[in-house]
Amino acid sequence: MTKLVRFHIEFEGIHPFFDGNGRTGILLINLELMKAGYPPIDIKFTDRLKYYNAFDEYHVKHNISAMTDMFAGCINYRLDMYLYIWMSKKSSYTTRFLRLK
Repeated sequence: MTKLVRFHIEFEGIHPFFDGNGRTGILLINLELMKAGYPPIDIKFTDRLKYYNAFDEYHVKHNISAMTDMFAGCINYRLDMYLYIWMSKKSSYTTRFLRLK
């Protein structure tokens, strides 16, 4: 995770494209996460300030933990969402199955 976060911060720092650097950076992060078996993440609009502050934390203090924690939180949120959906579907199927008996 640390290498991936460091790559993201450095990629966004060089700003290689005229437009779409943030979207491209997140797409690359999601590609690598999914290759490693993790779900894709998204940075919610409400978390934008936290996201930008994590960049500042790295560039000013060379501290990567704010961005690492943010990405880990996004992954955990997505896994919790998947688990909730799975449990809801499982419950729905069980209810329908029991009605058939």
